[in-house]
Amino acid sequence: MEKQKPGIRRACEYLDKISLEQRGTALPPIRSLAKASGVSFVTMWKAVRYLQGKGILISEPDGNHFCSSDSTLTVLLPEKTDITESELSEKKMSVSSQHITDRLYKDIISGRFTGSEKLPSCKELQQLYEVSFTTLKKSINVLVEEQILEQRTNGYFIPSLTGGTGNARIVAIGCGWEDGKIWMDHQDKSYFKAIESECIRMNIRLDVIVHYSNNGRLQFVHSASSKDYDLDDRTILGYIFIVANINSNPEEVLEKLVRLRRNVAVLDVVGGWKVPKCAQGNHLIQFFTATASTLPAKRVAQYLLGKGHKQIGFFSPFHRALWSQQRFNTISEMYRKAGFTDGVTSFVQNNYAYQWEYLNKDEQHEELKSLIDQYSQWKKEAYGELFKKFGNMGYNIVKYMTEWNCASGEIFEKMQPLFEKALCNRSITAWVMANDFAATMAIDFLREKNVRIPNDLSIISFDNTLDAMEYQLTSYDFNNHGIVTLILRFILAPHTVKPGRGGSFHEVDGALVIRRSS
Repeated sequence: MEKQKPGIRRACEYLDKISLEQRGTALPPIRSLAKASGVSFVTMWKAVRYLQGKGILISEPDGNHFCSSDSTLTVLLPEKTDITESELSEKKMSVSSQHITDRLYKDIISGRFTGSEKLPSCKELQQLYEVSFTTLKKSINVLVEEQILEQRTNGYFIPSLTGGTGNARIVAIGCGWEDGKIWMDHQDKSYFKAIESECIRMNIRLDVIVHYSNNGRLQFVHSASSKDYDLDDRTILGYIFIVANINSNPEEVLEKLVRLRRNVAVLDVVGGWKVPKCAQGNHLIQFFTATASTLPAKRVAQYLLGKGHKQIGFFSPFHRALWSQQRFNTISEMYRKAGFTDGVTSFVQNNYAYQWEYLNKDEQHEELKSLIDQYSQWKKEAYGELFKKFGNMGYNIVKYMTEWNCASGEIFEKMQPLFEKALCNRSITAWVMANDFAATMAIDFLREKNVRIPNDLSIISFDNTLDAMEYQLTSYDFNNHGIVTLILRFILAPHTVKPGRGGSFHEVDGALVIRRSS
């Protein structure tokens, strides 16, 4: 405790004092503890996390650790018994060891330590996890017994996942059209890119397959050849099914994959999607999520609460999408738990889930189709000449017109009145944008209004795209690499991935990248 800051030391001393009176009961909310001890919300939050890491406080029976999920969850104090000091010390060490085991396990399976390589030394791991050698060694031994780690004469290694796979392949499946084109936006397509990169690194063949419906019959085609694909090929190790389109029917695809009796990893991108009956209780199927996880919204809410933002606005041009609704609901719930019942105001468009829906109006359908046909013809005839004349600039023109930016004008037209309305509410000190795309629009709007960022208003978002870097936007970076590594581990070494409790989704936490906008 000597190295702790005075505020955290005072908070810890207060917690130690009330532990004598409240053993076996739940602590009050973090905000109440902070007020009673005379420290800030963040200081008390750090103090509770510190004591939990030491095993002095233990988490709720449901297994949620507030340090990795919700800063306003209560934690339980060890029950009062007649055990000796040595027995109590041993119990605390056991709790701490389990906590470190879980942290080390999550870091291994999410790719923090590169597969097939030696772990850092025990001394380095002690510094990383801030534990004693005895506690660390107990955790490592558990993971060796579970075959997550492999002990050799020169240290501990993460076993290779690709030994003996030969010419085997993995199949990644997404919704699309009969020509093999995938029907999802640029951000969701990044999962396929991350999967491909990892498969190349592991020297495993990857087939990207598109599913679509033809006269009510489910079809699968190869994205490169546009030819029908045999999902029952013997060389296939497993399937990665990416659910990223709320207009598709994922249950039909899953029913097909279940019958093949191989490992299926389902990556939920849309959020709020329930596990269908055909997959319930099936150990060959596991569900994963990153962008649709509740963790990102919790991180954003914790950050804003820690910075003292009591009134914030949530903006989304795609609020028909379940992932947008989940982010708003999670942030609102976090604010309610922190004592700010009406702390989050929504400014959203409920009729749209994708950028293309802004252009798909009945009265404009024929005109839009005609425009696309004209553009396609122009592209065919002028593509080569454009490159010869303008080089990279010609490529950028084509890319801008074919990417989702083509709907920017329509989206901004719908969002501008919401921006105007929010700006009139002087009590709102931060805008939370559903994604970076919407955030860049908001920043451009605020600059026109001469609103200083972050002096007058803070902006925070999700995705951490290149736009976020260029606009110096604080944005949550989804750990795509981590979730893909976990998925591939389930396909190649399923015994190393513990099943989710009660059929729950596997989640991998990312990081909030702090920039000048907040």
